[in-house]
Amino acid sequence: MSNIPYATRALINRQRRMKQVRRNYTALTFSLLLGITISIFLISFSTEANDMEHQPTYKYYKSIEVAKGDTLWSIAQNHVDEKYFKNTGEYVAEVKKINSLASDNIVAGSYIIIPYYSAEFKAN
Repeated sequence: MSNIPYATRALINRQRRMKQVRRNYTALTFSLLLGITISIFLISFSTEANDMEHQPTYKYYKSIEVAKGDTLWSIAQNHVDEKYFKNTGEYVAEVKKINSLASDNIVAGSYIIIPYYSAEFKAN
């Protein structure tokens, strides 16, 4: 290397440094783009999970026939959804209100209306 003039060696070294700097910028740019892409993916995945948790539910009513031996409490135990009612008693109270019942007595063969929830939207 001592045979090469100083100006030529300086030029070669400068070119080598510039090449290394370009490689470093390229690696930095690639790393940043990869980080941004991963961040966007994770945020969108998290958003989808939240959307699934907050899916709207709709309250519907259906009429059922009271069978022999049925009570409001047995019907409530079969149809109550703890996600929307604190307990079976709360569900029984709502069924009584909907059907204008003054007591818990129901007659076999009659029909009562009960509430239920569904994520499926049913248009009339």
